[in-house]
Amino acid sequence: MDSALNHNQATNNLIGIVTFNVTATQSADGGIVPWINIGRANEEILNLIDADEIVIAEHGITVLIDYPLISPKSFDLYSSIGFSRKLLLIEIRERFLELAKEENFDLAALDLVALDVYKTNAGKIEIVLDIDV
Repeated sequence: MDSALNHNQATNNLIGIVTFNVTATQSADGGIVPWINIGRANEEILNLIDADEIVIAEHGITVLIDYPLISPKSFDLYSSIGFSRKLLLIEIRERFLELAKEENFDLAALDLVALDVYKTNAGKIEIVLDIDV
């Protein structure tokens, strides 16, 4: 897939940040972890706080993935009701599973901290992943 950078659109209008908080199951105090591990997303999604909250109301978005890829990729998502944290996480994890096979990187080393939500000058919604290792 082509990077959205090829669409000649500037993604300089930050309109929101979607965060991922997970109730820690491994700690004695049941604290909050402010990220979700992409490799363990299936397990961590069960403890995702506000998982079903619609965090992006638009019906069509483009997700950009640059790290840890050799060349950036993008993909489009559509939803008739908008996007919840859970839906976004499921879709992003599926793409990462495919990309990890193609580019041979370790999903367990990647933590999804947040999604930066941009509105392009053309009115498109683009999501940029904030990944930590």
